[in-house]
Amino acid sequence: MQPEELNEYGMKVVKRLGVEDAILQTSVGSEHMLRFANDSLSVAKRTEEGVVSVYLAKDGRRIVGGSTNMSERRLEDFVGRLYKTLVNLSKEPVYARLPRTPSDLRTPGFSDKRLADSEREIPELAAEAISAAHEAGASRSAGSLEASVSSTHILASNGTVGKDSSSSILLNIRSFTERNASGHGLSCSESLDGLDPRQAGRRAGENAKRMLNSGQPEAGKYSLLLSPTVAANLVSLVGEYASAFAVDAGTSFLADKVGKKVASADFCLTDHGRIKGCLDGTNFDDEGTPTRSTKIIEGGVLKGYLHNLTTAKKFKTETTGNAGIVEPAPWNLEVAAGDSDYDEMVKEMKRGIILTSNWYTRFTNSRTGEFSTVPRDGTYLVEKGRITKPLSGLRVSDSVERLLSSVRLLSKLREWIEWWEVDTPTLIPWLLVDDVSVTRAYGENPSA
Repeated sequence: MQPEELNEYGMKVVKRLGVEDAILQTSVGSEHMLRFANDSLSVAKRTEEGVVSVYLAKDGRRIVGGSTNMSERRLEDFVGRLYKTLVNLSKEPVYARLPRTPSDLRTPGFSDKRLADSEREIPELAAEAISAAHEAGASRSAGSLEASVSSTHILASNGTVGKDSSSSILLNIRSFTERNASGHGLSCSESLDGLDPRQAGRRAGENAKRMLNSGQPEAGKYSLLLSPTVAANLVSLVGEYASAFAVDAGTSFLADKVGKKVASADFCLTDHGRIKGCLDGTNFDDEGTPTRSTKIIEGGVLKGYLHNLTTAKKFKTETTGNAGIVEPAPWNLEVAAGDSDYDEMVKEMKRGIILTSNWYTRFTNSRTGEFSTVPRDGTYLVEKGRITKPLSGLRVSDSVERLLSSVRLLSKLREWIEWWEVDTPTLIPWLLVDDVSVTRAYGENPSA
């Protein structure tokens, strides 16, 4: 059964139950995934998946659930069980009805259909990255490459109907030298043409070679030059905690700060449902509201939160088209470019550290924004504007707001970043940040 037909059948089932509002959203897609280790392909698989999401609301009660079984009979059973759970829930103090006026959201969207049939291209692209890493000095590499295409169909009880499509391709490569020094590279795009496997491999290989004979830093305050990979990891947290749900739950460091300065005057952050080059963009959210561009931070000032219908009602504002029915979330984040070049930013550092990759970012207190993260795969000490030696075995600790408020320079160059440390695709420059706390992460002889 086609997604539109499944939605229509499900809506007939739902309306017989007498609910006030209902939304059926069916997504279908395919993914090619390849993993490689020690320069050899280790896993290659293709998956095709469909998911139908059902939202029901009645008498101040709401519920949403999803099923991967997309037959008519299974959908009818699933809707029935979901409804039985709904009527036994407690009433919510605030929830918003769907708009009375329906929308027609059937758009062509964007998807590179070549990614749906890319079994031949994917191994070739991985081989290009591995070869470039070797040429740059690596002895071995590991990583993954994933290509996906999907389409989404939505039907709401108020008559809203929508159709959209998207695609993405993601390459991650981690390279090593004989002495186990490591470097990381990535490339991601909405299309096959936008992927640059040689650049990703070259970065990984160069950093692996440069990380030989690394040492630990002295603990203290440093200027940090954050690559787009690292900066996106931290900025994606801002997008996550700009959700009005997180603010309402009391877990966001952005609570009660609308209209207040939370970053440097040069820092601007916007969320987009879809813009040129974005990965997995969408023209409508899970409530059938058209997506748009929403300024989160402008000139260092927090402009507002991301909303669905219910959080908008609680906050006495309008939805921003960021539903998640339960929790609003960002789609694609963009940080405005600066006017600096990489070399200029390095020369500005009297005592600093360059970070090209990181992992294990954790909040010690999400309400205050205090976090720590562990740099790896290309970390370098800068003294008087010159890179002097590679570093390993360090930890960065700060608060997100203080870090953003200390951004001194942003690069002209920006990159799209998405990988396992960055769930929300983010277009972002290099950031130079002053006076950040750095400590040793462990004892002597750290592993790269």
